[in-house]
Amino acid sequence: MEENVGRGRHGKPSNANASARRELAANRPAKRGRSKQQGRIPARGTHDAEAGGSRTRTRSRLGQAQNAAEDDDFDADQFLNQDAEYGEPEEPQPDEAQIEEPQQPPRRRPQQRPRQPRRDAANEGYGGGPSDMSLLTQYGNHRAVLKRTLRCQASGKKVINIVKPPRSERWFWDPIEASGLEPLTRVNFSVLDYGVIWAFVERWHPETSTFHLPLGELGITLDDVQCLLHLPIQGKFLNHTKMSRGEGADMVSSYLGVERDEIDLAFAETNGVHLKHSTLQTLYTTNQTFAERAIAENKPAHVVRLYRERSVRTFMLHLVCCTIFSNKSSYDADVVYLQYFQDLSCVHEWNWGAAALVHLQHYLDHRSAVSTTQMAGYMSFLQGWIIAHFPRLSVWVEAPNYAANMPLNSKVVPGQGHKDAAGYRSSLDNIQTYDCVFSPYDGHRQVRPLINACWFSGWLRCGKLKAKHLPERVLRQFQHVQGIPRNPSMSATPGMNLCEIDRVFTEELELRMIDEEMRGRPVTSPWDTELGYMSWFYRVSHPVMRPVQAPESPPRPPNLEVLIEAAEARNDPNLMQVCRSVKVEVERAVHDGEAVEGTPIYGTLQRILNLLNPILAYRRIKRGRGTRYNTRG
Repeated sequence: MEENVGRGRHGKPSNANASARRELAANRPAKRGRSKQQGRIPARGTHDAEAGGSRTRTRSRLGQAQNAAEDDDFDADQFLNQDAEYGEPEEPQPDEAQIEEPQQPPRRRPQQRPRQPRRDAANEGYGGGPSDMSLLTQYGNHRAVLKRTLRCQASGKKVINIVKPPRSERWFWDPIEASGLEPLTRVNFSVLDYGVIWAFVERWHPETSTFHLPLGELGITLDDVQCLLHLPIQGKFLNHTKMSRGEGADMVSSYLGVERDEIDLAFAETNGVHLKHSTLQTLYTTNQTFAERAIAENKPAHVVRLYRERSVRTFMLHLVCCTIFSNKSSYDADVVYLQYFQDLSCVHEWNWGAAALVHLQHYLDHRSAVSTTQMAGYMSFLQGWIIAHFPRLSVWVEAPNYAANMPLNSKVVPGQGHKDAAGYRSSLDNIQTYDCVFSPYDGHRQVRPLINACWFSGWLRCGKLKAKHLPERVLRQFQHVQGIPRNPSMSATPGMNLCEIDRVFTEELELRMIDEEMRGRPVTSPWDTELGYMSWFYRVSHPVMRPVQAPESPPRPPNLEVLIEAAEARNDPNLMQVCRSVKVEVERAVHDGEAVEGTPIYGTLQRILNLLNPILAYRRIKRGRGTRYNTRG
């Protein structure tokens, strides 16, 4: 090596830092990146011989082979220009003869973004969101904070497309109708408006199990289930637990007639105790074929009945797994529900309506969080609920073959609508009272009356899933004036176990109902609320989804009831009423002779009447021309 000349990173001579290189060559530094200070590197073979290793080379700070004779030739420029790697295991480096070759630039680690300080939501609130966090305690993790696209999974179209026997085949339709599940064959949609579904999922809150809209809270109740789907809302809650593959294989083999080898292969393919929807469809048609062949071959009646019962069970399992138990996969059916179809004469004893509601609310609770991107559950049911309560919001037409005794979900055929939720989000932000039908089932009460179970307030459950049912928060859907409801924890006690939930619903249903006193007075207008309700709601919720730049309170929607309540809260005088009262009092004074004609006081009263009459006459003319709203008279 030339004196005062070092080698750069690519082997080029360099005079830079010559004095520093001479000083470093005399005193070799210890390895950088170690926590403990080390001394001079031993000569070749010293450390390895003691450890019983090779005497050919040792590792230095630079990972190069060095010996005692080369101590004076320490390459200081290599040390100054090389990037140190901290905390990484060292790998063997090439010999000194290969150091002159160009080296690859060191790999850079990705820089982590600085963490943003967490906001104090309890004191600051959210722009456009609640200023009082006592109700929506999980709002910081809600989808409304960061609006994202949501993907919906639906399988209702498979029920429409599957070939069913004609209604004259009573061996098939009698057990289906007796089970209470026959309406599920009528209430599914082949086309869904995903944009409007996303817009409503953004407004769902698991703390209250309701949608939060500019008009107040609206929810999906057991009354919606019985009217839209005609499913039973009384009976035992479904009580299944997780099933092992062995238990599932035994059940499928016993009740569907499938060989164990085929079952194991199907479970391995779905990676669980599941059967594909296509597999169920094949079993459904195969058992029908076997039954027809048995009839043609004059086999005993019990053989024909065996094949037909297997076909009916397969259809029922496929039916519930494509509708009320639809999951995110949209391809698999959970075998655990097959246990409810073992005895076809007992299927009606289970509360299928509560199961549909609990399963849908389970997905709404989880998919309202900002971190999720997929929505599942009974999408046709949710779409039907939106159309029933907001008929002007999305595109739909009336079904041509609808009859009055059919479920209301089969009355409509929705259109595709918009795939983006932005338009629906804006429509909901500007919704008016006449855009919402709070109680859409008045004309359907002769088919599905309002029973006591609809007023139950507490927990519902399906298997290990549970959901709140709080009709006191949506009294306008039952034609009662809505007031400030009690805290949800008073109705649905946190931490209640599944056995206690079953006992309360079966034994204490009447005690857990919303009684006449809590229901309050009937509505005069469908949107009626108690004084102070809307002010409270705007304080604890986020009625609008549009961004609010200003830090003040969220804007009021163009809503008649909100404007009236805000004026009443401010105690603003009713100017028109004041004018009318003044006119009545002046006319009374003149008529009673308190002011004699020709006196100054009489002239003053006449001038007051001349000022008031044009104002009141103009108000009557304006109202007669069809003014939509009148908040002052």
